[in-house]
Amino acid sequence: MTKLQDLKSPLGIAQQFAAVALEFPRMPAIVSEAAEISYLQLLGSTISFAKRLCALGVDQTSTIALNTGDTPTALSTMFASSLLGCKLITASELLSRQQIVKPTHFLKSPEATGKSAVDFIEVDETWFSDAAYVHQDDLDAFDGHLSPDDAWLILHTSGTTGKPKYMALTSRIVSDRTKAIAKDFPTARVTCALLFNCTSRPFFARAIGALLNACAIIDSRSPTFWGKMGVNVFFCSPSQYGEFFKGEVFDGKFPKIEVSGGRLTDEVARSLAMNFETTVDIYGASETNKSYANFVKVMSDGQVKRIGHKLDSDIEIVGEDGSPCPLGISGVVRVRNTYLIDGYISAPEATAANFRDGWFYPGDIAVWGPNAELNVIGRTDEILSFGGVKLDANLIDNIFKATIGVKDGACIMNPRSDRREVTGFIIFEPDVDKLTVEANIRENYQKHTGLPCFLGRIHTVNKIPRTEEGRPLRNVFESLITDLVVDSSGKAGA
Repeated sequence: MTKLQDLKSPLGIAQQFAAVALEFPRMPAIVSEAAEISYLQLLGSTISFAKRLCALGVDQTSTIALNTGDTPTALSTMFASSLLGCKLITASELLSRQQIVKPTHFLKSPEATGKSAVDFIEVDETWFSDAAYVHQDDLDAFDGHLSPDDAWLILHTSGTTGKPKYMALTSRIVSDRTKAIAKDFPTARVTCALLFNCTSRPFFARAIGALLNACAIIDSRSPTFWGKMGVNVFFCSPSQYGEFFKGEVFDGKFPKIEVSGGRLTDEVARSLAMNFETTVDIYGASETNKSYANFVKVMSDGQVKRIGHKLDSDIEIVGEDGSPCPLGISGVVRVRNTYLIDGYISAPEATAANFRDGWFYPGDIAVWGPNAELNVIGRTDEILSFGGVKLDANLIDNIFKATIGVKDGACIMNPRSDRREVTGFIIFEPDVDKLTVEANIRENYQKHTGLPCFLGRIHTVNKIPRTEEGRPLRNVFESLITDLVVDSSGKAGA
């Protein structure tokens, strides 16, 4: 039986997966209501995808852009790209607009729709394999294609008010990060469900962790099916949980949920406690992996208690002079570990701002709590400054959303240098008097901030672009304002 240490390229993620698949061939890797894919079948599809991509001219110089909502397609493509030593990125509108990363091949699955400026190659059922066995020669044919320190997974990080950035994870970084979270996936003992999009970094990180430890991924959005399949760990962001569960309480509790990618409020924490025995709130980033954990408990009186737990990263909250902040004093977060990225692609200014003296500065403002919990209270790039007066953009968003007649809303600092004011973007509820609602927004803004002169124009929009974790993409409003904003005359404008 092939073991990991026997492989010629042990740092290749696909080779690591191959070792697991050959050791646990009949174990379920991906299970949905429609089908069960074993480890051996997923390995066979990985090799099949790699051969099809080779036939299309993909090699170590190529970059694949993938558009899919299909988990088997996403994972087969991801492992195949590792076998071939090429780069992989999620296809998106932003990717084509930014032109920072230029893919050579575009793939999509049949269900992926939408207009595109490029021709996509469609991945259909003929790409997959249902082989009962895998030839070692098929694996050996790709051995050595991927250098462990070459760029592999290309990720996008939106920030909030800053310019979108891209970063590259090498196979070595991904391998080291996977080893760091191995304790979350004891061998063949975890059955997990994820709400993250199957081409997102949070999904790939956890899916790789599961699949390199012979665990099963339940590819379903049905709590009934999760229960039937024995799901014991669930992964999502707080906003995804709120949108998906909508306050629903199940007949029985699932063992554990891990949330990440957004602030976990006390309200959501209480809701989680109704459906899960254990809640873990993870702090991390694409640049750092998981960095810190808060274990969250709801006491008998309804109070939410958080207990901090150090992971393998160094994490500090520091003041403006770089000195650590004592308990209860807020400052900026910085993180370091052995698998930080080196910086951003074609963004030296952002690299210099975020990476200093061996530390990564995510841009979060936080405070240590009495139980060593890390409490993130805001972001440095969401603080709007008006001549010495500072406001939290999220506070203003919440003022908008708390106004009757507002479905959703977000704000930015007016990008015009001569207009130091807040600009609002509002999705109104249907059939409301927009003039009345806008007047109420301004009244609430004045009441809660005391700064009525700093709320400028309010625009009607048809969407609030957000990250997967729920943060408003304020930079999109700044750069695409003419696409999203419609003024009272019906003409696009700022």
